[in-house]
Amino acid sequence: MAKAPAKAPAKAPAKKALTKSGIITALADSTEMSKADVTKLVAALTELIETELKKGAKQFTLPGIVRFGVKHVKAVKGGVKKVMPATGKEYTTQDKPAHSKVTVRPAKSLKDSLK
Repeated sequence: MAKAPAKAPAKAPAKKALTKSGIITALADSTEMSKADVTKLVAALTELIETELKKGAKQFTLPGIVRFGVKHVKAVKGGVKKVMPATGKEYTTQDKPAHSKVTVRPAKSLKDSLK
């Protein structure tokens, strides 16, 4: 009689990312600040990043954590006829206006700490 194949070990459930309220609670606990103060701090930091990038700064850096940048995407002219590979239907592409895209890159020290 052949042995049944061994069952693969059950995967541990993936840990969920912290929500905004979870981050605020964790920061309040570790800094001994009130949740209201931490909420104001996060809001002020978000507003500072937005205003600096809107002013025309190419990037905004939170030292040791992350770098925010702005990338300008050129307009794309539409009107080109293409065929959808899955269905074979023909369609016409639409114009896409120029826009700005926010880029986020981890700082080198953060990347190195995760190795």
